[in-house]
Amino acid sequence: MNLRFLPGLNNFRGITRESAGRDIAAGLSVAAVALPVGLAYAAMMGVPPVAGLWAAIAGMLGYALFGSSRTLIVGPDTATCTLIAATLTGMALTTPEDRLAAATSIALTVGAGCLIARVLRLGVLANLLSRPVLIGYMAGVAVTLALSQLSGLTGVGLRNSGLVHPFLELSRRVSEIRIPTLCLGLASCLLLVAIKRWRPTWPGPIMLVVGACLLSWLFDFPSLGIAVVGEVPAGLPALRLPVRLDGVDNILLGAAGVLVVSFSSGIVTARSFAARTGEHVDPNRELVGFGAANVAAGLFQGFVVTGADSRTAVGLAAGGSSPLVGVSAAVALAVVVGLLSAPLYWLPQAVLSAILLLAAASLFDGQAFMRLARISRIELAFGILAAVGVVGFGVLQGVAVSVGATLLYAMYVSGNPRDALLGRLPGESVLGKMHLNPQAQPVPGAVIWLFESSVWFFNADAFRRRAREIIEQAGDITWFVLDAEAMTQADADAIEALYELRRELRDRGMVLLVAGGHGQFRMALERSGLAERIGRDKIFPSPEQAVEAIERWRQGPAPATLS
Repeated sequence: MNLRFLPGLNNFRGITRESAGRDIAAGLSVAAVALPVGLAYAAMMGVPPVAGLWAAIAGMLGYALFGSSRTLIVGPDTATCTLIAATLTGMALTTPEDRLAAATSIALTVGAGCLIARVLRLGVLANLLSRPVLIGYMAGVAVTLALSQLSGLTGVGLRNSGLVHPFLELSRRVSEIRIPTLCLGLASCLLLVAIKRWRPTWPGPIMLVVGACLLSWLFDFPSLGIAVVGEVPAGLPALRLPVRLDGVDNILLGAAGVLVVSFSSGIVTARSFAARTGEHVDPNRELVGFGAANVAAGLFQGFVVTGADSRTAVGLAAGGSSPLVGVSAAVALAVVVGLLSAPLYWLPQAVLSAILLLAAASLFDGQAFMRLARISRIELAFGILAAVGVVGFGVLQGVAVSVGATLLYAMYVSGNPRDALLGRLPGESVLGKMHLNPQAQPVPGAVIWLFESSVWFFNADAFRRRAREIIEQAGDITWFVLDAEAMTQADADAIEALYELRRELRDRGMVLLVAGGHGQFRMALERSGLAERIGRDKIFPSPEQAVEAIERWRQGPAPATLS
């Protein structure tokens, strides 16, 4: 049965007892990372710290019911939280309670915007993200995520970002490295690697978190200079509809920007992880999933959530394979917030950094870059550009630059499409490309030209230029056959280019025949009157049929329209 009203529940099918155990353990690992991240983002925005946990809990449950990805984890995100913080500051809101009320209103507005975008089927815009961009994005996220853990592993609060600057800053401040923190972080990394290699079924991150909290409490890690998570606020949220009649224009404007940023970031994350796991992500269903997640977050006093790369990576690295990971993480966070916030006070930051570092290592796919290199060097360049852009300029800026580059390349290719002259293949009834088949022979008195694209305003000049070259090279011919098999669309520039081609051929004593063409192309010929001008008896379903007609006309009287 297809669950149309709760489509995310379809993703729970096929869960076995064994896979459920792995998913629940993975969910606990995700919760261990989501907890300090949620607190940090809330503090950055100036709202009550616990709001970050409320947003994560409600968002993960909402997405599990309506999202399309089996493995994506949603939660607060750097880019969206930065935009929300700027919006709240621009509204001159100072108290945490006022800022939270506005943030929840923005979350509800973003959720409603996602649902409206789904009705308008705007998820198609996600098709601008090519596979090289997704591969490069994932590599960039892996590097960025790994570099961001240097502070937690060394105990040095690094201020610089990028690929090189953090290491340069760390080299200047090497005397500030806290040796106990570094040793704990490295030992945690080695333990996770060992568990994954020799006991892959064990929940390594959970075992590490529990053991680290116990050791931190026994040996008082804070007294040794090892940073811990600290006090975690307790209490579950209540369902509340935020109503702010003042500043509605600022909320709507801020929500519009956040919607673009959150969906762009979320769909990139979803598609990137989907490319690794082999699942299909429907962008329009993702709009529903993100919309439901943000509506839930807003109703339960949280703020905007989107696809969370670090938490998704942790879930996959721990063996998660279904939405049960997100549900388990949400339940674990709810239990912690409601009942068990005290023990997490002792969780060392270095342990969280180790978990994230190993998750980052699992994201980098060198084999994917090797495949791109074998397929196309230009696509390899786009992948590298995306990775460098994400590391050097940030996630959204890096993706925007690489998407822009791929679109420019696509426009260049579309503006300069391939073409070919066709000829008879010995012993065959079909025509073949003469540059690929040296044995193919031209049809006497005719030239058959295949233009391997629809004609649009951006390649109409290329069509004209190449047609003139073909005409000049053809010499003394009577018939010019345009093979339009690849043409499915035609705009005003295309029709004008075809009119010009017909006039030029007529002035040279040649006849234009059109072969093939589909859908909108044929409709454009009819509506423009060009089909009548060319002559309906000179428009054929295929170039082979056009050649047959030429043979008949060569042997008998030509139709009146040829004169």
